[in-house]
Amino acid sequence: MRSTPSRCPGTTLATLAFTLLPLAAAQAVTPTEQPYVGSYAQGSVDTRAQLMLLDDNTFCFSFMGGSLDMLAGGRWKAEGEGVRLQEVRQNGAIFPVFGKQLVEPKGTVEFDFHGHSLSRAASVAFATGADEALPSSLRRLFKDGHNGWSSSYKLPPMPAAQVRYFYIADAEVDANDQPKQLRVVQYRRGDANTLRVGYNPAFGKPPLDLRAALKDDVLQVDGSRFGTRKELPEKALERIRTACIRPALAEPKRPSQEEAADIAAGRATSVKQPPLVPVKTFYLPLAALQGTPYFSDDK
Repeated sequence: MRSTPSRCPGTTLATLAFTLLPLAAAQAVTPTEQPYVGSYAQGSVDTRAQLMLLDDNTFCFSFMGGSLDMLAGGRWKAEGEGVRLQEVRQNGAIFPVFGKQLVEPKGTVEFDFHGHSLSRAASVAFATGADEALPSSLRRLFKDGHNGWSSSYKLPPMPAAQVRYFYIADAEVDANDQPKQLRVVQYRRGDANTLRVGYNPAFGKPPLDLRAALKDDVLQVDGSRFGTRKELPEKALERIRTACIRPALAEPKRPSQEEAADIAAGRATSVKQPPLVPVKTFYLPLAALQGTPYFSDDK
């Protein structure tokens, strides 16, 4: 069973294409917090993790290794005998779905899966439903070891009456990257008859919530040695804020009243149509993965 690598606790990707807005007025750290301000790093031949604590109580965590390139931004503060770091994450779906209502084909629904993003999820599965009854089993989209990923995987058109609801699932993994259960997201299709489904690894794992303590300039994160404190170069601060912290803390731009009216009326607008909103998330045992994969051949 395929799983997404995770070589550092809670590593997540925290950036999406949001319009950046100014951050709230920064506050200086307290005398207790001041010794923590700086950069901490750890790594090996092919991986590198870095934690940067800024003097306005914001932080950036980055991880690079293999095909993974992850950023998480958030806030930190003194708590107990050390400090607490909490990731700030924009609202979003694990499986973003964008739907359109096309004139053709009539009476059918077509699903198009974004392979490049879904390749980062573990054991992706799919099911549809004609009513609100939740499925007891789902069918994998891809076989184990699938490679040669394409950007698009389309299922044959399905009768619309059989697809009032649909379900996308992946396998949640434990600290050792072993699958433990299926996380299933339910969507109501609505009027859309062509749907594009992807995967957002930023929401694949819980937000960072870490405790850290500084001992002789060495940061211990959740009880494990992370790295030795180093001063952050002044020229690096704006780059850290622009690439990591502002995208996490800023609010996404919302459509104006006129743009919202255009969207509701189906008129052309420069504002991107919002993704479908999930109905609920529930869990099933791994045994709920049944049947042969929808896409059994590599592309």
